[in-house]
Amino acid sequence: MSDDLFDSIMKSFLAQIGSALKISKIISEHSSEKEVSEDAVICGLVYRLMTPMKSEEMTESLDNASDIYDKILYGDEESGESDEEEIIIEERNISRKIKVNLCNCDTCMRARVCIINYNNHEPKDNLEVMFKNAIDTACKKGKIYI
Repeated sequence: MSDDLFDSIMKSFLAQIGSALKISKIISEHSSEKEVSEDAVICGLVYRLMTPMKSEEMTESLDNASDIYDKILYGDEESGESDEEEIIIEERNISRKIKVNLCNCDTCMRARVCIINYNNHEPKDNLEVMFKNAIDTACKKGKIYI
């Protein structure tokens, strides 16, 4: 039984991250950035923490997360190639405030509101606590503050 619970939590966590990365891509595109920036990723994660998914989006995200989780557990026999991209993290000596874009679409405006309210956000359950801790860790490692 505990394996099923663990699997469900991991799939939910992966679904949240996958959805957050989609939001991050939108934020980057609306910032005229060529690549998804670390600021956009953090904005996407904060957005997803504080903005519930719609039913359709949740179903799609959970389906994608299940596929990823199954590939992690059982391997991807169809492909010998890796879809992984190299991620380069810049070392910084000083902290800086997160950068947000000025786009006025619903997604970007909501992301800015979430960033403003992030430090006062109280997680409602253990999954939100895990997600918020992941955001805090990413910010600390990237020397970015919200």
